[in-house]
Amino acid sequence: MKQFVYGFIFAIVSIIGLGSCTEEAFDIDKVNKQTILVFLPWTGGNSSIGLTGALSNNIDSICAGIKDKKGLNNTRVLVFFSNNANNSTLFDLTYNDVTKEVSRTPIKTYEGSAYNSANGFADILNEVRQNAEALNYALIIGGHGCGWSCADDWINYPNQAKSFNTQQTLSYDTPFSGIQFGTDPDNPTTRFFGSVDRKENSIDLSTLVEGIKQSGIKMQYILFDVCYMGNVETAYELKDVTNYLIATSSEIMAKGIPYRSMWSYLNGTTPNYSSLVNGIVNFYKNSTTPYCNMAAIDCRQLDALANVMKEINQKYTLDTTIPLDSIQPLDGFLPHLTYDMAVYVDSLKPNGYLKEQFSNQLKKTVKAAAHTDCAYTALRQYPEVTIKIKNYCGLSISDPSQHPVAIRGKEKTGWWKATHE
Repeated sequence: MKQFVYGFIFAIVSIIGLGSCTEEAFDIDKVNKQTILVFLPWTGGNSSIGLTGALSNNIDSICAGIKDKKGLNNTRVLVFFSNNANNSTLFDLTYNDVTKEVSRTPIKTYEGSAYNSANGFADILNEVRQNAEALNYALIIGGHGCGWSCADDWINYPNQAKSFNTQQTLSYDTPFSGIQFGTDPDNPTTRFFGSVDRKENSIDLSTLVEGIKQSGIKMQYILFDVCYMGNVETAYELKDVTNYLIATSSEIMAKGIPYRSMWSYLNGTTPNYSSLVNGIVNFYKNSTTPYCNMAAIDCRQLDALANVMKEINQKYTLDTTIPLDSIQPLDGFLPHLTYDMAVYVDSLKPNGYLKEQFSNQLKKTVKAAAHTDCAYTALRQYPEVTIKIKNYCGLSISDPSQHPVAIRGKEKTGWWKATHE
């Protein structure tokens, strides 16, 4: 199945045994405890720069967080950054104890977009491990995203995803101006697709998963600083390559994660997921764009969640008299593509036992979740640009969606197969 992540980042987390059959001693306090890969591929087109400015600011924010902590504390941070559609650099962030500054030391340059293949992404991960081997690895992905959906499921993708109508009439090269560079204060910028016009710069989610598997690394966490990745279909796809998924179920504003203030929660062998999630949402609550939801998902619990959901699906279907608008939507598509998972299951009206089973397993799966009163969408025109969030369990689901992309693609997802077949 071709699932994709649009202009993303991948990170790695695994435990590499340091023990050996030799008696050579080592100082555990000097061992690199964690390596974080910040993956920032190209998000623009042939003549537009996409999120380049916002992603560059994110790197500056990470550097500021490192300086605030006065160093990396046995952690390495490597950044893959695309300067344009055809040139990218992998560099190392290092802290100087004397100057108290963070420098960016180039490790390797890349031409083209080979990183969009499983082999290409695995090569990057292997380069990271070769230069910064660690006990644990983590991945931060910055750019664009649309959850589990496949590029082939969109007509003239990505422009249809960015249009305000659902008739899919735009040509592939039609620009969309409402996301990246709008100056209207009533239409702030988000990270939903933006100016990505080059299909060759898209990355299938399944391709990324395969790349991580090829590297032999399992992530400690993958943080998607992109839109729409906090869905159960994506979490299920990632369950074998990461312990935790941190993502939003809606659109995230273009400024992304406030890395400087959140860095202490990310830069550790045992990240504080609850503080991270609540800190991100509180940042936006106190900003001029108070729109955000965020959750930390324990992907090791996805098989158990799928088992409960399969039992529910075998006994219950959504009553056709229940309007879909009564189920909490979490996106700006019309018709909606994603809905709050807990509200959807409640709408199926399972018996007390199954409802309790689902509720208990959902609590084990969602480590932390928080939200503002509204979500923002750049897919609609002012004033209909906000979605009231009354319920947010931390995961969205596309099972009830009648969006053309859902109709074409949801039954191909691993989640659907695990819960309906």
